[in-house]
Amino acid sequence: MSIELRNVTKKVRLGPVKLTYSGLDIVIPDGARMALLGHKEAGLEAIVNVMCAADAPDRGTVTRTQSISWPIPGAGFLSRHLTLAANARFVARLYETDEEAFLARVDELGQFGETIDTRMDECPTDVRSMFCFLLGVCLPFDHYIFTGLNVGPKAERGKVSELVSGLTERAGIVLVGQDAKNAEVLCDKAYVFNEGKATYYDDMEAAIEHFGSIETREVDDDDFMGADPELEDLVRMDF
Repeated sequence: MSIELRNVTKKVRLGPVKLTYSGLDIVIPDGARMALLGHKEAGLEAIVNVMCAADAPDRGTVTRTQSISWPIPGAGFLSRHLTLAANARFVARLYETDEEAFLARVDELGQFGETIDTRMDECPTDVRSMFCFLLGVCLPFDHYIFTGLNVGPKAERGKVSELVSGLTERAGIVLVGQDAKNAEVLCDKAYVFNEGKATYYDDMEAAIEHFGSIETREVDDDDFMGADPELEDLVRMDF
């Protein structure tokens, strides 16, 4: 198994809303193309943090047998005061990969040009989001976790989907959030999260039908899912 949560309990707080996942069992096999579908109030950020070892469950066990990415395109560990190039080199050192080769690959895919030497906080939002997405996909993880694919200029969204689809030839992917459209294209299995429960499906049509039937409610919380379709996948950075 690549990622396995067994009998996990995790308390989640979304503004005034309190939610508890109890007895949660999730299995994501090696090479899986899995969707974790949930609206903002499902508290998926907490579950993903447990999967990635950024947080611990309140109870239960988590087993990981392969390398797992951070939630892409998350970028809380980058520095707004450094250039794109300097941040890429930092990530390369962190993951013990060749700095120049890694930077060249990121720049090749992103076509950043002179912007590669621009400070993060001086770059347009679409450039930052594409850069942070490429930092993740250019590393050789066994499993990639994506919390959004609406990165970069709208004209390049097709390239983003192609890159993710290409990853499935050698690795597993987990697509997290409300993006049922991409989930239907890229994934063949899903868990649907609602009211502290996760329901497993090996039929994407049934999973999306269940997800679409869930009534949403307003949650005043700044999690990585977001409520606005145009804003939900922007990179979370401390600018």
